[in-house]
Amino acid sequence: MATTQINKNELFSLLVNQLSTSAWSQLGKTPNPFTGKPEKNLEAATITIDILETLLFKTAGNLNRIEDQLLSDKVRELKLSLMEETQR
Repeated sequence: MATTQINKNELFSLLVNQLSTSAWSQLGKTPNPFTGKPEKNLEAATITIDILETLLFKTAGNLNRIEDQLLSDKVRELKLSLMEETQR
């Protein structure tokens, strides 16, 4: 069991970053960590982006400015990339 304490703000940022990293990989923008090759799975990317967007709406008014900006930026960037990928 880990003895290092991580505060709740850091955990939230870690969660957002982990989900967005997964979405980038699912969009084929970064290599799959297991194969080392980009692999597209737009259905999975859509679900991951939807999860991030749900977090954005469900946490509205409860995040500090930095957390809100981080989550908003990730959702916006990922949705734009998904739209570009689906139009190809």
